[in-house]
Amino acid sequence: MRQPTSDRSQGQTVRSGSDSQPDPVDRQGSAAAAWTRWRDWFASPAAQGAVVLIIYLSTWLATEARPLVVHPFWAQLDQSSMDPNFYAWCLRWWPYAILHGLNPLYSHQIGAPAGQSLVWVTTVPPLALVAAPLTLVAGGVVSFNLLTAIALPASAWAAFVLCRRLTRKFWPAFVSGCVFGFSAYEMNHGAAGQLNLTYSLLLPLMAYIFVAWRDESISTRTFVILLGITMAVQFYLFLETFAGLTALLAVAVVVAIGLAGRANRPEVIRLTKFVGLAYALAILLAAPYLAYALTLQTPPQANTSALDLASLVIPRPGRTLGLSWLAHAAKGPVTPSAAGYVGIPLLLVAILFAVTSWSSKLTRFLTCMLVIIVAASLGPALYLDGHQKFSLPWAVLWHLPIVRNAYPSRLMLFAFLVLAVMTALLLARTSTSFWLRVPLAVLVVAAIVLDSASLGLRPATDVPAYIADGTYRTDLAPGEIVVVVSSVGNAGMLWQEESGFYMRIAGGYVNQAISNRTDLPLWVQALSHPTPHIYREFRKYIQRAGVGAILLDANHPLLWVGIFWRMGLKGHRIGGVVVYPTYGCRYCHYPIGGPGKKLTAHKTPSSAS
Repeated sequence: MRQPTSDRSQGQTVRSGSDSQPDPVDRQGSAAAAWTRWRDWFASPAAQGAVVLIIYLSTWLATEARPLVVHPFWAQLDQSSMDPNFYAWCLRWWPYAILHGLNPLYSHQIGAPAGQSLVWVTTVPPLALVAAPLTLVAGGVVSFNLLTAIALPASAWAAFVLCRRLTRKFWPAFVSGCVFGFSAYEMNHGAAGQLNLTYSLLLPLMAYIFVAWRDESISTRTFVILLGITMAVQFYLFLETFAGLTALLAVAVVVAIGLAGRANRPEVIRLTKFVGLAYALAILLAAPYLAYALTLQTPPQANTSALDLASLVIPRPGRTLGLSWLAHAAKGPVTPSAAGYVGIPLLLVAILFAVTSWSSKLTRFLTCMLVIIVAASLGPALYLDGHQKFSLPWAVLWHLPIVRNAYPSRLMLFAFLVLAVMTALLLARTSTSFWLRVPLAVLVVAAIVLDSASLGLRPATDVPAYIADGTYRTDLAPGEIVVVVSSVGNAGMLWQEESGFYMRIAGGYVNQAISNRTDLPLWVQALSHPTPHIYREFRKYIQRAGVGAILLDANHPLLWVGIFWRMGLKGHRIGGVVVYPTYGCRYCHYPIGGPGKKLTAHKTPSSAS
């Protein structure tokens, strides 16, 4: 038999004829070299960050957020609430206002004819400007859906980047990213469509800037500039989070000085000065807003929500693993603070972290800050299982300007960031047993998954053909003032956004302190319980506000059809909307139902069918 000859230059063994195959030794060497190249590439922070972002995004978009990207043109997220359509409106309002030379902090498009100040309203300008190209091409609903879909993975990725920098390890940082980005806080507000609360990636990025400065990877000048710009973006994104950050940084300085000791205290004071410079830069960048806002009165005090202490360990109803006592506690006398759920596994991580490394100044600092943040989240009084136990010593602070409109429970966002860092440091610690780290990591992630809130997406859009197809142009003049009546939350602002601000809206909901929980004008809403006085005031309102038409969403309960019919308003149905021209309410008369009698639904008359 002919013996094979070796071609060393090609790294192959040549057999008779043209038949050849790789040398097993060289094949193993090539595989080892490829593995080494891949390992070296993956070891870089940038590569790991990219891989983690892909994992977070693909998992979230393939599961809960899938309908948002499959049907991006549909308004489908929590349409019973006011917030989703409000934020879709905001995303379109900012580029519209800038392109038309309008003041973006005051809109005559809602609350017509007087308009509505947006100074104390969370209109998320950073997100609106970033998404402006997409919004101008596809509309605010598309931008809202896509921004909502990527919000939680983006926040998780930012926490991963921070914890990867702290630990230099992939898996501990990966778990910590889940702790922050997919926390109960993020899940709860994500399901509500509140972009100002779900885009929390700036907080871990600020912490990353601190760590980079500590490691001397960036200069002090770069530190001040980057931190100042990031703070300014957070200011415009959501003022309440910026205010909470400011208060907690002040507390952190006091705690750090107390724990630093005489030798390290000057370094803490030096860092505080640099942070002060960053704040000065942030305030300078926020000056246009501040100069305008300080000339206006702050909104009245709103009913704020505080953290129920029991909600730290009680999951949301339906996520209690079949345990009857836990299910009973979850329902409770009132629903627990769903956004504040931490869970026993994560609390166990915090306790183990504190107990096993209490000698570390960093451990003591993080533990103290976690306790302070949770205590502050309780607000002015301690609530346990829905019952108020007693007032807390710092209750007076919640009556100060701006603070009185803040929600104490929202401070839990900072608690989840501290918990994410604790998780990363504990799981990355070599002194911690492998057989303890793995079960802890699994339990933490499992607790997050089990308590995750469903986005509650609808299988269809709530935008009627009358708006989507542009049919409104046949009935309404450009800039005409209309009232939109619908059981969809903020349907008027949604329809206005979809029309490109073709019509002006009398009404619209911006927040509970200003809009009083309804998107309808007062005297329109009052028609559900008509009296001679309400009827007269409604007629005066229509004339005074110059309302040209009332648009009734015909795809929802038609109580209002009977109300308007009895008043003598005649409408026609087209594209899922009943259009009632008002003619200045000249033909309105008092409802046949009689004074003080509540109106009930009636069969749709032929004029509105």
